[in-house]
Order: sequence, then C-alpha cells, then structure tokens
Amino acid sequence: MSFVGLIGLAALLVLACGPSGDPATRGGVIPPAVERPAELAGRLDLPALVSEVVFPWSEVVVRRDSDDLALGVLVANTPDRRSRGMMYWSGLPADSGMIFIWEETRARSGGFWNQNVPIDLDVAWLDRDGEILEFSILLAEDETTKRPRQDYFFVLEVPRGRFAEMGIELGHQVLIPATLLPE
Repeated sequence: MSFVGLIGLAALLVLACGPSGDPATRGGVIPPAVERPAELAGRLDLPALVSEVVFPWSEVVVRRDSDDLALGVLVANTPDRRSRGMMYWSGLPADSGMIFIWEETRARSGGFWNQNVPIDLDVAWLDRDGEILEFSILLAEDETTKRPRQDYFFVLEVPRGRFAEMGIELGHQVLIPATLLPE
C-alpha cells in the first residue's frame, strides 16, 4: 500500500472512531439528574464546518413562593461551553434550560447576545447564592449584547416565555447542586 493510501486509511479510521449519533443526546449526566431527556434529540442543528461542543445534563431547583420546581439544564461550565451556549439549538424540552457557571463573579460589563441562536431566549441573571437579580430577553439571531445592571455569578437561559409560564420571578432562588459548582 502506498504512503498516500496509508494516510487515507488512517483518516478513515479517525473519522470512524469519532463521535456518533445526535450530539444533543451525548454529554453524560451530572448528579442529581437521572437521565438526559430524549426530547433533546434533533434540537441541535450544527452547520457542517462548526465543531461540536458537548454539554452535560443536570438539574437545578427553583425555589418559588408556592413550591420548588426542578428544571433540567444543559451545563455550560467551561470556556468552550459558555462561548457556544445556545447557538444552533432550535429549542429545549419543557421545564429545561441552560445554566452558565463561572469560577468567580462576573462584572456587569460581561453580557450575552444571541448570535447563531435561532430562538428567542429569556435570561435570568443570578447572584452567587442563586437569587434571580433581573431578567433580559434575547431575540433570535440578534447580535445586540444585553448586560445586567449589576454583577452576576450565574446565568440561567430558557426559551422565551418559559419563566413566566413556570411562575419564576425576581427574588426566587435557583438552587445549584454542589456537583456543578466550581471548586
């Protein structure tokens, strides 16, 4: 076999051993969540030249006035995950969202935009204790950066209108499991 043939065979093996299946169903689970919802499948539409970023799945609890509500979340806890965020996601199952986690408080000057995000989003800006400080709306494909009026530690995003549907309001607390928190 020629040198070119060996390189071609090696490339084929690398491709064959790469990720398979729907990227939305990979990424594992961080306790306390039990499993990734099957409804995630088919909701991530990556363009051919965009590399995959895999998000683990977990759960947070929103302490509301009336009761507590469990919310499944994609976990954006690394620079790559935070940078990608909800890009290319066409939606999420009911009672789910994406939680952004940093190692330190973020200055209010650090904001969010919706470039390459095909859906409108509601954004909750949280303090270090998970209290909801304020909300913002990000419109689909909008590159306008939204910033909170104060420093924040976490961000929780859901498809637009879901916070209102779930009765989540300012001052409610999002309980984030220790398994998701920075060390």
